[in-house]
Amino acid sequence: MKKVDLHIHTVATVSDHYFEFSMDTLQSYVECKKLDAIAVTNHNLFDRKQYEEICEKISVPVFPGIEIDVERGHLLLIASPDDLDDFEPRCKYIQEKNSTNTSSISEDDLLEYFPTMEKYILIPHYDKSPKLELHRIPKLKDYITCGEVASVKKFISMKKRSGELVPILFSDERMENRKAQFPDRQTFIDIEELSINALKHALRDRAKVSISPDEGNVLFQILDNGLQISTGLTVVLGGRSSGKSYTLDAINNQYEHAAYIRQFELLARDEETDKRRFDDLLRRKGDSITQEFLRPFRNVIDNVQTVDLRADEKEIEAYLEMLKKSAAEVERQDTFAKARLFSETLFDIKDLSSLKKIIEAVDVLISNLEYRELINSYIERKALLNLAISLRKKYISESQLASAMKYVNDIVGNIKTELSSRTTNTVIPEIDFYRILLNRRKIEKFVAIAKGIQQKRIIEQKSVHSFNIVARSRPFNGAQELHSVFKTNDALTPLYDKYNNPYEYLCLLRKNQNIPSSEYHKFFANIEYEVLNKYGTKASGGERSEYNLLQRVKDALQEDILILDEPESSFDNIFLKDGVDSLLKELSEHIPVVIATHNNTIGASVHPDFLIYTEKEITPDGAIKYHLYSGYPTSEELTDLEGNKLKRRSIMLNCLEAGEEAYLERSKTYEVSLH
Repeated sequence: MKKVDLHIHTVATVSDHYFEFSMDTLQSYVECKKLDAIAVTNHNLFDRKQYEEICEKISVPVFPGIEIDVERGHLLLIASPDDLDDFEPRCKYIQEKNSTNTSSISEDDLLEYFPTMEKYILIPHYDKSPKLELHRIPKLKDYITCGEVASVKKFISMKKRSGELVPILFSDERMENRKAQFPDRQTFIDIEELSINALKHALRDRAKVSISPDEGNVLFQILDNGLQISTGLTVVLGGRSSGKSYTLDAINNQYEHAAYIRQFELLARDEETDKRRFDDLLRRKGDSITQEFLRPFRNVIDNVQTVDLRADEKEIEAYLEMLKKSAAEVERQDTFAKARLFSETLFDIKDLSSLKKIIEAVDVLISNLEYRELINSYIERKALLNLAISLRKKYISESQLASAMKYVNDIVGNIKTELSSRTTNTVIPEIDFYRILLNRRKIEKFVAIAKGIQQKRIIEQKSVHSFNIVARSRPFNGAQELHSVFKTNDALTPLYDKYNNPYEYLCLLRKNQNIPSSEYHKFFANIEYEVLNKYGTKASGGERSEYNLLQRVKDALQEDILILDEPESSFDNIFLKDGVDSLLKELSEHIPVVIATHNNTIGASVHPDFLIYTEKEITPDGAIKYHLYSGYPTSEELTDLEGNKLKRRSIMLNCLEAGEEAYLERSKTYEVSLH
């Protein structure tokens, strides 16, 4: 990770307040903030003499630049240090044109002064005043590299929004002679070489910029021979039979839990096999959706499946029968039955488990060291300690009361038992009316929830590339559909007959010894999972293969690494670019991703973090030797494990474009076709 600030002022212009430049301040700033590179970007001015003096004094690369008033907004234009002879006179045009603090050049003027715009880094004030909105510069839009923001908050917010420019945060500081703390407005870039092209490449990729050095990707050794890959996205290049698959196999062998999608693996071989595999995938996804959707309902069933309303009714009937019998005997009660304790009701003892859990939770907050600062920012430590003391006092008093009640209940219970054994009168049994009433309320709630579960509804709908994924819930229509939930030879028609009476239905489920209680919730709603194409119809064979790939890539998040071997062998470029590239990039933020390819849609458009190039050699004795060259996409050269070097540009052109000549020829053809 390189820490850079590409927006620094060293000359007071008409657009600035007056200040005197201090070389000591600039040196202190670079050293204090441990910067790896800076850019001098004065308002509508480039002072070559001063720039060269700065380059002599500053120990890190210094890029020449200029901050231009364009269409009433500000635009940073940064050049290569090797291009000063061309850059300087062009900046003079800007200086002459923007000579007042109210002047501003047009988009057309800028393109006239800088006709080869593609060789510069262009950074507008994007979420920062004075803002240069992209709709005001449509001709420059394609040349824009990234967008400058004004604060950390705006950086974080914009980095999460994929439709926006890649955000960067710079100081915009005047290097004057003063004693003040330097601002923390710099950007970390995941880059190896500090060249204009490398910076431009990295600044277009939001995965390669951050405001923390800990956010970027790092290299780690993957093979015993010393080969490294990125914690992000690594692309493996090479010709046919050059060792790409051999290298992928070796990487795969290093992991117990790797998602390895081999070449042609997902390509439809025959309609029947492909459809069966696709249906299996849908069934697994459907099961997952079912579990997620019905999880709260499963908790409801767990809470009521021990409730037996018939047993409760029998208990009430028995109680009433004994109560009537006792009332008939009231005129001839014996001495034992007349005792007051004979019909005494026992105390209900309060359950203190919830209070105990609260005490334990407060103890965790008090004893936690890792997040103490955060906890204390919301709850003062003194307040937590006082709460802990009060809760313990409450627990002690409640416990003492519960102990006393239990002691009394034991005495009264023993006396009642003794009196009951000696009397000839009818003994009225103990009955918990509250529990019985609560059971009835539980079942009423359960029935209402179960009927709600049985209603038709869309429970999930999302888009993946051109596919529309729909999960629906509906009632079961017959015993045959119940068999799809639970594979059994048992006749389920008697069960389905009670489907519209949820409680009776649950009672029958409980009586079936072959159906585990953990599966009861699945019998109340039929969950259907469909994958539809962009036309709203079921996916065809080729579309099923595309969806399988997308799903396999997404599922790889559960593994330790994703390895993908030449997906272009099975899928077209439009699908790879629009559907796969962004998914791979997103996944690489969480696990390492390694892709072997010789296709520019994957190899270049995906913006890899690291490159590996494989080359096969047949030694004089007939043995096969694989050379593995590696480096960053911005590196001038790739280096093998023995220190040999190859030009990175040539490798990429040869592997991805069939060579420079073919690339240039295609470019000409495209230009002619476009015009």
